[in-house]
Amino acid sequence: MSENFHCVMGAHIEPGEEITAAAISAAKHELSDDADLVKEMGDMSIGHDHSHDHGDEEGSFCEESSLGNMEKDEQDSMLSTLGSFYLYRRRAHSHLTHRRRVAFCNMPLYQQSILHGEGIEFVYKTLNGLDIAIESNAEIAEKIFHHSIETFGIDTLALAEKEWLDSVTTEDHDKVRSTLKQFYRDWSAEGAAERAVCYTPVMEELERRFGSLAAKDKAKVQVLVPGAGLGRLAFDIAVAGYSAQGNENSYHQLMASNYILNYTTKKEQHTLYPFINSFSNHRTRENQMRGVKIPDVHPSTPLADAAHGDRFSMAAGDFVDSYSGTETAGAFNVVATVFFIDTAVNIFSYLETIWKCLCDGGVWINYGPLLWHWENREADLKLAGEDAQGMELTADEVVKVAEALGFKLEHREKGQKGEYIGAGEDSMLKWVYEGEFWVMTKVPKVTKYTR
Repeated sequence: MSENFHCVMGAHIEPGEEITAAAISAAKHELSDDADLVKEMGDMSIGHDHSHDHGDEEGSFCEESSLGNMEKDEQDSMLSTLGSFYLYRRRAHSHLTHRRRVAFCNMPLYQQSILHGEGIEFVYKTLNGLDIAIESNAEIAEKIFHHSIETFGIDTLALAEKEWLDSVTTEDHDKVRSTLKQFYRDWSAEGAAERAVCYTPVMEELERRFGSLAAKDKAKVQVLVPGAGLGRLAFDIAVAGYSAQGNENSYHQLMASNYILNYTTKKEQHTLYPFINSFSNHRTRENQMRGVKIPDVHPSTPLADAAHGDRFSMAAGDFVDSYSGTETAGAFNVVATVFFIDTAVNIFSYLETIWKCLCDGGVWINYGPLLWHWENREADLKLAGEDAQGMELTADEVVKVAEALGFKLEHREKGQKGEYIGAGEDSMLKWVYEGEFWVMTKVPKVTKYTR
């Protein structure tokens, strides 16, 4: 049996030293609740991070926004997103390590001694290691924060008031964690296997249809990627020589993609720890603590040609609102949807918008499951102002609806099985999808004239 060891919120208490009720109480006091975390400012100064020069207009791939041009609800949403990246460091330390140090202090001494023993070393090895991993993730979150201030036109004077953090919600904090984790899937070498399952079929279909075109003609092929997330598929399409526009409605995803695409300075610039936020279903502690390098490629390098030809952009906004109008009617040769159509409140709206923004004979390429995001979430729909919920259809039914709306099915197959941000071989829980892959073309509607 190893010597007794105790730790109060990171303060080392020597073996044999008594842990008093006062010490434990002090440790608990240090653990702020959610409201305190939101209201308190950290030590990080607010301002622009000048570690990397802002690219010229031609080289930036995110359409800039300005708070002055937004509705108040949209301003609040952007500021709460910004605040959640800002608060990541403090909240992660509190919820992942500080809370467990308090719990450790409340355990019987013999249990503490066992957890301190060789092969476990829960405080020294696990919690201290997690603190280091949090710092690495926080570096990424704070880079996103700083560069979003400039790109999205945030008034820095507004950030001088602490009240702007009051709107940050638990959901915002959850989205920061999931967004950071998604870097594993889209921008690490380890995520290549997941990308191959869902992105490769899209790239192969593009190559089959347009690969033989000369470079100047290939560049004229306009591809829209709704639900672009962190921008990897749209990036791959642009690098392959096509013109690609990613569309994304989540400010968390937009701010993160803006940083990775426009501001990273080299390949493998950051070490990301994607799995530290959950302690469940790990066979080994190493599985939880493993890091990956991001980005696996330096985006600006292969995108130089795309930037020169204005062939790549990321656009903010709701898909239906942004692409169902006359200004985008018939504007795209291809719409590529990956893990996207099940986010629809009403699938008819998505299908009609895809049909409308495609040119005659244009191609819709789809891969993904049907995990209907709004199923059994009527209260959330009302909060979001959505009152036209559709039906949760099967894949067969979606295809039939699409055909009824003016699409012709050219190819359909069961996709390969693949994980979505899997936790590795030493995870005891795996979410495996077997998505549907199909290719459809837009059939022009025939106008009937009567005499």
